[in-house]
Amino acid sequence: MAAGRRGRANSAFVFAVVGDRHVAGVKTALLFLKKFSRAEIFVIRSRSQSRIQHDQVMTVQLPDALDDRQATIFLKTAIAGYVRGLAKYFCYLDSDVIAVHDEVDSIFDKRSGAINFALDHVNIDQFSPWAVNCGCSGGSCRHLRDAIANTFDVGVASGDWRLWNGGVFLFDENSEEFLAAWHKMTLAVFDDPYWKTRDQGTLAATVWKLGYQEQRPLDSEFNLVVDRMWGIPQQRRDRATISDFQCRRDYSLTGEDNLMAPRLIHFINGGVGQKGWKNWDDVHALIRRSRWQRRPEN
Repeated sequence: MAAGRRGRANSAFVFAVVGDRHVAGVKTALLFLKKFSRAEIFVIRSRSQSRIQHDQVMTVQLPDALDDRQATIFLKTAIAGYVRGLAKYFCYLDSDVIAVHDEVDSIFDKRSGAINFALDHVNIDQFSPWAVNCGCSGGSCRHLRDAIANTFDVGVASGDWRLWNGGVFLFDENSEEFLAAWHKMTLAVFDDPYWKTRDQGTLAATVWKLGYQEQRPLDSEFNLVVDRMWGIPQQRRDRATISDFQCRRDYSLTGEDNLMAPRLIHFINGGVGQKGWKNWDDVHALIRRSRWQRRPEN
């Protein structure tokens, strides 16, 4: 880790990135997070020598047998072990989660229980075809719930249950049992061809195994999922243009018109940097405003 640490922090954001593509993505996330946050920020990275303009970067070695996608999920679900002792409370962020509000640090006030996630924008049966190779081409199905039952002997009672989204989560030393279970379940399906290489399905299995399915989630303002590909069939996504992308208009970066003012926006399916698409252009405009001030390094 680079020099600059001065004892244990109270609160810290942490990114986990593997490979040059993810390292490139975290640079944009860092730019915005440094604008809005005063918390410590750690970047745990592997398999990249690309320079990151940040003072708290840790390079780690991951198992050679894992491809980059598997290694990213391995690092994410094992994150507690890599940052233990660096802060009291942590907030993990995927590299496509962008800070957009001065009150982003208020997320640490929401830490409670074993661990804290926000809800995804879909329920478990809607997500099912994206988690397992069941052959279903659209809509929803119960095959993910069946796979959880068959693989882990865990029952998920309702297909309407909203998934927890793994892009943002709050954790501390009391979260290690949950994270260890998630990590173990995730590794168990890496070599199972029926399971796709994702962490959402095993996150759902962990939630239900440990009995947290009714726990109150983080408010969506701390992980607002914005999906440019929403409603576009998988087979058309490679050909989709800006005019095809969904544009969410149910929130405001300035809190106008009594709309939700998100603290963190999660641009899934490649939305970060998508110029010409309103949802990204509005965020990108934040760096041109007069109040922009770059946070000094330690």
